[in-house]
Amino acid sequence: MNSVTIGGVTIKGNVALAPMAGVSHVAFRGICKEKGASYAPTELVSARSIRYNGLGKSMQYLRIDPKKEGITAIQLFGAEPDDFTVAIGKIMEDPVLSQVDIIDINMGCPVPKVVKTGAGSALMNSPETAASIVRACKDALNGLPKKIPVTVKTRIGFDAGDRGKPDLAKAVADAGCDMLCVHGRTRPQMYTGACDRKAIALMKDAVKGYDIPFFANGDVTDGRSAASLMEETGADGVMIGRAARGNPWIFEEVTAFLEGRPAPDMPTEQERKEMLIRELEGRCLYCEEEFAVREFRSVMPFYVKGIHGAARMKVRLCSAQTVREIKEILEIWHN
Repeated sequence: MNSVTIGGVTIKGNVALAPMAGVSHVAFRGICKEKGASYAPTELVSARSIRYNGLGKSMQYLRIDPKKEGITAIQLFGAEPDDFTVAIGKIMEDPVLSQVDIIDINMGCPVPKVVKTGAGSALMNSPETAASIVRACKDALNGLPKKIPVTVKTRIGFDAGDRGKPDLAKAVADAGCDMLCVHGRTRPQMYTGACDRKAIALMKDAVKGYDIPFFANGDVTDGRSAASLMEETGADGVMIGRAARGNPWIFEEVTAFLEGRPAPDMPTEQERKEMLIRELEGRCLYCEEEFAVREFRSVMPFYVKGIHGAARMKVRLCSAQTVREIKEILEIWHN
């Protein structure tokens, strides 16, 4: 298995879980690590919210578990460098959060409520601000007992006609970014349409002289697609997003393919059922059961996708209120 060094932090392998809102819960990240993910950042967390509201309001998204996750990464979003400076300071005051290994900056979220604040994808149109944010994060982390690298995840463009943003890539690299990951879609595409590998490659070329790892993201559904994405873009690794929802086994399959090993057996229906319950019960460790079940409704359908009768099962699962109800529904499904 190849290893990748990100600003002094060495990760085993080069296949990571992409941060996803509502999906990248600490319980799921630990499972993905167990199944072969190199590392898995948290879902995006507002730097401004941390600055003005403290850690408490954002803790459900910030939470990390170094013992189960291995390499940990917190992803922040925002538009003001000072927000990141203060947010990182507060993170470093927490006994657990301060153990984080990587700070990742979201510069690709296409959701309108994020973009209208000047954050997420909006930063692609402001390389100077993007670079200032990277520098602010680097400065905030400077002088700590351990070196914590700063990474950036972005897209190939803000407008539909964009075919790569090499100026942004170069700007954040100049500012000291320790790793760059590019999703091969523009902001208007959201998560639809094809991933533009040529545009990713253009951004890879822009940082060729900086000696920093470059990861690609988009349309990775198996080992073959991961390998071809890396080959066509020159990327050092891949991040897997939507294909991992309800399918942490994808990391075993992709890693095996990249290493030239036989593909592992696909999970059985029983194994999928057990993993669904395991992730849900893991979520319940951190919040009230009712809230955990409600939040998990958007994920459960992916665990049962493709199973005979899945459409009816999804309806029942997404109306359940308790873990016990979900277990009973799944027992009926398997009997």
